[in-house]
Amino acid sequence: MPTEKRAVPVLSRILLQLQRGEIQIPSMPTLVTDLRALIAHTDSKIEAIVSLLERDQALVARVLQLGRSASMARGGKPPDLPSIINRVGFRQISSVVETVWANGCFQIPDPRYRPYAARLSRHALARALCMRALAEQQRMDGFSAYLGGLFADVGASFLLWAIVDKSRGQAPEPEDALVFIREHHETVGGAVLKRWGHTELVMALVRRHHALAAPTPAAAPFWNLLVVASQMARDLTREEDVTVAAPWPPAELLERCEAAFGLSPEQRAQHVAKLEEEYAAARAALIE
Repeated sequence: MPTEKRAVPVLSRILLQLQRGEIQIPSMPTLVTDLRALIAHTDSKIEAIVSLLERDQALVARVLQLGRSASMARGGKPPDLPSIINRVGFRQISSVVETVWANGCFQIPDPRYRPYAARLSRHALARALCMRALAEQQRMDGFSAYLGGLFADVGASFLLWAIVDKSRGQAPEPEDALVFIREHHETVGGAVLKRWGHTELVMALVRRHHALAAPTPAAAPFWNLLVVASQMARDLTREEDVTVAAPWPPAELLERCEAAFGLSPEQRAQHVAKLEEEYAAARAALIE
């Protein structure tokens, strides 16, 4: 679709502002950075995690909703916050907090753009859950895999926000903005995650998550996971990834990455079926 003439100067100006550092990337909240520091220490206590999370009662409510939805599905007694943390572990609680932060970071007031932001959030959550499930099956680091899936399109979310916020009331039609976002969101996403202090592995995945080959040999196993998880996320959400013009991943690339783990399409479909309930519960607790 051709870009309208009025969209070109707006998007060009925003790109120039980004390159000059004139559009600031939001800082990571203290609660999130403090939680990262706590889970980095193997001797941290549940009481310290609970005390930290209780700074934000809205966050506690979301964590409790997620834990209790799973408990009620099994007919158990609704757990309290320490019980949930003890059951799922420090790193998964950190994943929950990172998800809540990512979902609420870039608020989009323009009603034309909000559906695209919501699709990005749904796809990010689905891809993160799929990456963690695949990683655990392959005995890989599920926490890093989850973050790679969650933040792969953070550059797109940031650019959606920047276009609406910095366009001075002249934001182009979303379809035009998407052309710009598809071209620049990987690079911008890497810059966002650098600002937020993520690992080199996660940043490498984000910078090249739509490439046709892994960014580095060390990242290759996680990149293979990301490719397969991207297809699984499409199956879970029943939506295409808005950050690419054509369905991602291409069939040949998907087949190659599945083969790297000895997965068949049937096994991939089985993973998706197992994750449907978890995805629905996570959306209810963390997104909506």
